[in-house]
Amino acid sequence: MQAFANEGLLRILAPSGYGGEEATGVEFMRLVETVARMDGSAGWTVMTLNEEIEISAGYVAPETMRAVCTSSPATIVAGSGATLGRALEVDGGWRISGRWPFVTGGPVADEIVVGATVTGPKPRPLCFALVPASDVRILDTWDTVGLRGTGSHDVELDAVFVPAERVGVVRSGRDTLPDATLFRLPPALRFPFPKVGVATGIARAAIDEFVALAEGKLARVSRTLLRDRPDAQLAVARAEALVGSGWAFALEMVETIWALAEQGRPVPRDVHARTRGACSHAVASCVSAVETLCTAAGTTANLRTSPLHRHLADVRAVPQHVMVGGYNDLNVGRVLLGLDADDPLF
Repeated sequence: MQAFANEGLLRILAPSGYGGEEATGVEFMRLVETVARMDGSAGWTVMTLNEEIEISAGYVAPETMRAVCTSSPATIVAGSGATLGRALEVDGGWRISGRWPFVTGGPVADEIVVGATVTGPKPRPLCFALVPASDVRILDTWDTVGLRGTGSHDVELDAVFVPAERVGVVRSGRDTLPDATLFRLPPALRFPFPKVGVATGIARAAIDEFVALAEGKLARVSRTLLRDRPDAQLAVARAEALVGSGWAFALEMVETIWALAEQGRPVPRDVHARTRGACSHAVASCVSAVETLCTAAGTTANLRTSPLHRHLADVRAVPQHVMVGGYNDLNVGRVLLGLDADDPLF
């Protein structure tokens, strides 16, 4: 991860005025897909560490974030945008307390960004604080099968003082500071599409692995190569169609919302719904593709030493994220039928 950071690959979403790449949504998806094709956990971690720089840049003072983004050696920022903590204003800054789950890359981070609500009367503003990793307690909670290498442990703060220049206080998650295309999108549209890159990269790695296996594996009974069996031929064809069609739909919708954001236009509700639906559909299609390949691969895919075993565990972990879970489709359907979404993020 330090090598990624030193090459600028953890600053892809940061504004160019802050020292970042200010990449388009599609460019970021392609980067994440490329890394995830080599290793699912690496792809997920690169994706998330870029998202945490995005969250930090969105709310923390520009001069602070310019220093972070242009630091040498490059500073790694992990964290959570979930406003699960409590923030109490004190002389010169804030006291931040709370516990945040799923902080990917926490063990390698130099800084941790966390979200909190300001203590006091309602309505309570939101608070995003950039905290040195040395002030954060990492709890050993990430004991998983899928995406095991992401180090997505819980983190905890106990009344840690954070100087005012490292804290951003806003009324809602839409109140971002930079005037860049990405930040003109609502939060609910900034975070689903990168997960498509992870799932697609893992699924394409599984296709590569299946093709290599099929060219050399002999069936135990017939002694024919796996590639000569109709079920294997159907499996790889269906996997390609599932992955390719899901990716194309997601890409189309990301290009659509990006064009709207570039023009400073709001994203209509139906376009928002289709984008969320495209992302969850693409991820689900990747899961189906890898499951199809593993079924056709036979017992090989059940071996812990098989890359297919790991690809299956990794890709199944992606739709467990709230932004691309299959339950999003219910709200997509509600919006497309003219009903209100049963989700405040829509």
